[in-house]
Amino acid sequence: MAKQKSSHAEDNLGAIEHSLTSVEILVEKYQKPLLYGAVGLVLMVGVFFAYRSWYKVPLEEEAQSQMFAAVQYFEQDSLALALNGDGSNLGLLDVEDRYGSTKAGNLARYYVGLAYLHTGLYDEAITYFKKYSPDDKLAKALVNGNLGDAYSELQDYSSAISYYKKAAGSNPSRLTAPRYLMKAGVLVETQGKYAEAKKLYEQVKKEFPETSEGHEADKYIVRTQLQLQQQ
Repeated sequence: MAKQKSSHAEDNLGAIEHSLTSVEILVEKYQKPLLYGAVGLVLMVGVFFAYRSWYKVPLEEEAQSQMFAAVQYFEQDSLALALNGDGSNLGLLDVEDRYGSTKAGNLARYYVGLAYLHTGLYDEAITYFKKYSPDDKLAKALVNGNLGDAYSELQDYSSAISYYKKAAGSNPSRLTAPRYLMKAGVLVETQGKYAEAKKLYEQVKKEFPETSEGHEADKYIVRTQLQLQQQ
């Protein structure tokens, strides 16, 4: 019996030794690829942090600094200087061109769109609004609303209505949604779609009764009802 146990023990030991030998062979075989892979991963992480610390962050700070004067001109309604600069400071167009990969460069696109919208260059405004990448719901609502305004000025009412509805849905709060729902309703109404317009006005009244648009919704609802009765 003892001999049998000893034989089993020897067999188990042999199996373990065989397994260890197999593992050692695999490790030895793939040692270099594993080592190169680990070194490569470390290098990739190092390059990422170096890029962020030595290039990305300084570039962002530089872009913000270059954009400062242009934003001041924009706020003073000096839109030509805001767009093109003053000879000493970059304009928004240059900031967007040179620093487009930064957050400041992205924001410059929105300012350029607004400047073009305010000066009647609606196609150009649309181009820059569409290049802008909003980073929150409010910004998304505002850019969609401005796209609606630009298309409305171009009398592309179908696109304008679409963007006004997107703007209302992008940020369904009292800050922006009732304004864009009303704008959509007015354009829909001018196209003779009184039932659809009435629904939009009723939505404003129901969901945003405390806003100025909510207070005025009743007269728009009555107007569309009268139009529907005359059909």
